[in-house]
Amino acid sequence: MKKTFTLLVLAILLFQFSCKEKEEQSKSAYKYEYESVENDGLNTLIYTLDNGLKVYMSINKDEPRIQTNIAVKTGSKQDPSDATGLAHYLEHMLFKGTSKIATVNWEEEKKVLQQISDLYEKRRTTTDETERNAIYKQIDSLSGVAAKFAVPNEYDKMISSLGAKGTNAYTSTERTVYINDIPSNEFEKWLTVESERFKELVLRLFHTELETVYEEYNRSRDNDYWLAYEAMSANLFKTHPYGTQTTIGTGEHLKNPSMEKIHEYFNERYVPNNMAIILAGDIDPDKTIDLIKKNFGEYKNKEVPKFTFEPEAEITEPIETTVVGPDAEWVSIGYRLPGVKNEDTYILPLVSSLLYNYQAGLIDLNLVKDQKVLSANAYDDVSYDYSTFQLSANPRDGQSLEEARDLLLSQIEKLKTGDFEDWMLPAAIKNFKLQDQQRNLHNSYRAYKMTNAFILEQNWADVVKENDKMSKITKQQIVDFANKYFKNNYVVVYKKHGETNNPKVEKPQITKVELNRDTASVFAKEFEKMDASRLEPIFDDYAKINQSEKINEKIPFYFMKNTKNEIFSLEYILDMGSYSDKEIALAVQYLEYLGTDKYSANELQVELFKKGLSYSVYAASERVYVSLSGLEESFEEGVELFEHILANVQPNQEAYDNMVQGIYKERQDNKLSKYYILYRGMFNYGRYGEESPMKHIFNNEELKKIDVNNLVAKIKELTSYEHYVYYYGKKELAEAKTILEKHHKTPETLKPLIAAKEFPELDINKNQVFFVDYDMVQTEMLLFTKQKPYTEGDLPMINLFNEYFGSGLSSIVFQEIREAKALAYSAYSFVTTPSKPDRSHYVQAYIGTQVDKQKEATKAMLELMNNMPEVNDQYEGAKLAALKKIETSRTKENSLFWRFLSAKEMGRDYDINTKVYPAIKEMQLSDLKTYFDNNIKDKNYAFLVIGNEKLVNKKALSEQGEYKELTLEEIFGY
Repeated sequence: MKKTFTLLVLAILLFQFSCKEKEEQSKSAYKYEYESVENDGLNTLIYTLDNGLKVYMSINKDEPRIQTNIAVKTGSKQDPSDATGLAHYLEHMLFKGTSKIATVNWEEEKKVLQQISDLYEKRRTTTDETERNAIYKQIDSLSGVAAKFAVPNEYDKMISSLGAKGTNAYTSTERTVYINDIPSNEFEKWLTVESERFKELVLRLFHTELETVYEEYNRSRDNDYWLAYEAMSANLFKTHPYGTQTTIGTGEHLKNPSMEKIHEYFNERYVPNNMAIILAGDIDPDKTIDLIKKNFGEYKNKEVPKFTFEPEAEITEPIETTVVGPDAEWVSIGYRLPGVKNEDTYILPLVSSLLYNYQAGLIDLNLVKDQKVLSANAYDDVSYDYSTFQLSANPRDGQSLEEARDLLLSQIEKLKTGDFEDWMLPAAIKNFKLQDQQRNLHNSYRAYKMTNAFILEQNWADVVKENDKMSKITKQQIVDFANKYFKNNYVVVYKKHGETNNPKVEKPQITKVELNRDTASVFAKEFEKMDASRLEPIFDDYAKINQSEKINEKIPFYFMKNTKNEIFSLEYILDMGSYSDKEIALAVQYLEYLGTDKYSANELQVELFKKGLSYSVYAASERVYVSLSGLEESFEEGVELFEHILANVQPNQEAYDNMVQGIYKERQDNKLSKYYILYRGMFNYGRYGEESPMKHIFNNEELKKIDVNNLVAKIKELTSYEHYVYYYGKKELAEAKTILEKHHKTPETLKPLIAAKEFPELDINKNQVFFVDYDMVQTEMLLFTKQKPYTEGDLPMINLFNEYFGSGLSSIVFQEIREAKALAYSAYSFVTTPSKPDRSHYVQAYIGTQVDKQKEATKAMLELMNNMPEVNDQYEGAKLAALKKIETSRTKENSLFWRFLSAKEMGRDYDINTKVYPAIKEMQLSDLKTYFDNNIKDKNYAFLVIGNEKLVNKKALSEQGEYKELTLEEIFGY
């Protein structure tokens, strides 16, 4: 959402087009001139309006929806040096409306906003802290006056009413992108809003949104990954804004905003010749361009200031720096390389893949599979001015960060000396093509590729032909590239564990802004009157899955034909997992490091990777998945090798011992992860108590005593238990079945499944507060209560409640806690639906806030959880959004089986939306209020709080309920 700014940008593709109405008949099927590339798998058309606005379209008719990205070619590198964070903050403000959107009296409102702007400028030049505080009180007071004319979140309400999903935006170094996923029949209404939105900038509700950015800044200080990224960037780029300016900005600049500078920036860079409308989905090109010309054609282009920079000085010797924080330790190595326009840059993704591809790269085989480090990776980031290449490793227990560093560098040396096998190049290319086929099914990925192309100013033909060009790269070119760019010119960041003392932005005093919930602008009222066709929902039809066949007359075989690409997936599924047998989960983990009587563990990965295949075995709590996927041409070879692995795996005591040492280290690292502590450890403790599933594991002593022969036997026995098989691919049913019957050997009689251990869910009969100490600036709280057992009849109400009350930018919770009171950067609430019919619904809420706001934020959330505001217009918008999402959602054929399996587990043979959709149509706000009063109001909660014990208000926490401080040993069991 407007909160996000990306850490890493995965660059791949680009294009360029023109759009003038044709006066004469053309060879084109469409009436406007466009650019396209032959054999483009994305069916991309690129247009350029007369004012310079680019339009990228990728046509995909799989579902009646369109992924929309509006991209602006500007980011933090264009921020003024004395106002860093400006591009990101502007991104936030583009959700606040214009002189037409989100105002009930613009003439009066603009007078007050100008006064606020003038005060901010005065405050910027004032150094006396007492005087600055006095000016801020004036700003706070005037902001309350201005808010009387504002309609909160009106943009979000209008967009949500279309049935939009994923409404969001992000800013990075050289791009700002505004994202939506909309029904295709609502395209004109969406465009009407967006064309007004980008026409002008109005900085309303400025000081509460600024507080949100303060919160975001403070959260970044709690993120070791972000701090390490900043340290790497600052040392790779000593003079370029990639390193001298962060996207979030400095704390000092955030405390001294300039509304005038933000307006200047918007007027200078948010112009059509610096923007692109990027669309992927169900598009009619002619109608689309007609509408874009109508809505954006009158935008005036301007000359955009050209970004210039002095080239960075060469790095001649390694630079080392250290970042300290509470998370687990790791080491990163970074290289600075030329930008996208350099003739060598196209080689960089292949270099990354040769080193790391999750399966058979040099790092995968030599460091991860050989258990030299706990984990490791490598990735490239291609930007316009420069690119970067980074390697990272998490050390094993007792291993120093310097030792991990040297292991990473040893793999770079292998590239430089050509010490890698010839098969790796063609296999990496095959892997790129495979990934492209998989990702191109998704409109979001198509839009992302086109966005990259626009921002990086790539020729689309180069993007389309990238894999072909890469396939011509020779081993000598890789060696030359490595020797040219990978010298002693790197930066090392050692991320060490320890206490941190990161600065934070102090919270200003903000008076609650009263929200005009039941009002609407004239623009919104006219928008509501606009005609838009409605679609009839198309529900999942599970009959499309062949469910009647059996392999060898005993193993249920589910078959689905792939009509989209040349990729298959094969699953052997057992409905039992770690809850049934702890050794199964351990054996499955062990398999990754084992070979067979014919192949070593690494040789197996190589054989699979060369064929465009991958396999995995995963033990969930109540299910085991034995999976094979890849290129259809390799299906039978893959099945044969797959079965060979399962039948002929060999024990290896050394590999097991190393794995156990890795488990010990992972457990130590888990206890250093804020996310893992809160969402896994504390959540399970609060839900199940002392006997939580988190503790259903072997302890360290038990792990040492495990017989590896028993683990290998468990692997070999997997398919001797009752199981079923699912195939999704290009083959006809009979052929796929024949191949499986040939290779999938099982006993004459299959073993019955082992019953799962039960973990009773606790009733929450009183308020309880569980606290864990963690070195952090902010405080995070997750609160929940057990509702009633699974009730299918409640699902329509739950769907609508979540839409209206607690999730999304236009929800009650977001508006009240973030927009009106600026009490939290992130706040939400929702009702869960269990995955098993014998389990319960839960009511959950979350608050991520500064320590000094924790008491007030908690009070505000509980007030909402006990007294649901009834706002009819907002309810009707939420209802419409819920209906339209169902009307325009289509399950992709590769996902249909998994939806079927979930329904089957709940005792259904039909799509639940066949019941939900008609029920929502009949609901009234009074029905939702009744549901709220009966199921959510006046409940007891478990409050899970993680924060710094030196900063949190423990007295306030104890007032919420029975207070208990938990140790990490209590919640994890180790």
